[in-house]
Amino acid sequence: MSLNDYPGSDEDILLSVEDRIAWITFNRPDTLNAFGPRQFHRLADLLDEVSVSSDVGVVVLTGTGRAFSAGGDVREFTKKGLVDTGVYALRAITAIRRCRKPVIAMVNGLAVGGGNELVIASDLAIAARSARLGQAGTLIGACPVIGGTNLLSLQIGEKRAKQIVFFSDKVEAEQALAWGWVNEVVDDADLVKTTRRWADRLLALHPQSLQIAKASSNVWWNLSYDSMLAGLEMIAMGVPAESVDEGRDAFLEKRPADYSPWR
Repeated sequence: MSLNDYPGSDEDILLSVEDRIAWITFNRPDTLNAFGPRQFHRLADLLDEVSVSSDVGVVVLTGTGRAFSAGGDVREFTKKGLVDTGVYALRAITAIRRCRKPVIAMVNGLAVGGGNELVIASDLAIAARSARLGQAGTLIGACPVIGGTNLLSLQIGEKRAKQIVFFSDKVEAEQALAWGWVNEVVDDADLVKTTRRWADRLLALHPQSLQIAKASSNVWWNLSYDSMLAGLEMIAMGVPAESVDEGRDAFLEKRPADYSPWR
């Protein structure tokens, strides 16, 4: 199966540049902005593009509709689809961390699974009061190895991160703020205005100094990278295809999954 065999188009993620702010908008509202391999590939390409653009000083990630991103597109979760999604997700997460410009996650709604890992990877995060953040991997036969099992603990503490990852918990934006998961929570109507204010503050600063600050702050992400690669390999080798099918079907059928054959 090649990348083009997965559903999607360039319209799934949009780019606009205004006043040196690059707005990258996830544009699959009918799926709560879920990502498959093609969407993660497109996001990585756009981030690489704006990283070297002299017309861009700050990058903002956000979603259309009522979600930032619901994470991986469960409908594509065969065993191979799950692994391929993880491989391209790692490329997108890497592009966020290596982007030469500050990246702000403007969390306009639900941020779950790989969507939450995009928030974790971003340099800053501003959340709407209605937003909820969390993971879902253990419900469907996956595991959030690209941020959830490593970087999240650096942001909110190991015990809290394990709670989120083990139980696939979701928390309200205000709780995420109290734990250090996001930088600010604002009323939904003020989200764009507040994000723009943060972006304007960054644009007023010395660009090379910001670049150095970001690159040198990446030390913890760099140390986590091997854990992410290893996690993807463990999913590829150790998660039975049939259990992925059961997790996907249970999720789509809105019933508890039965993992007893694999215990």
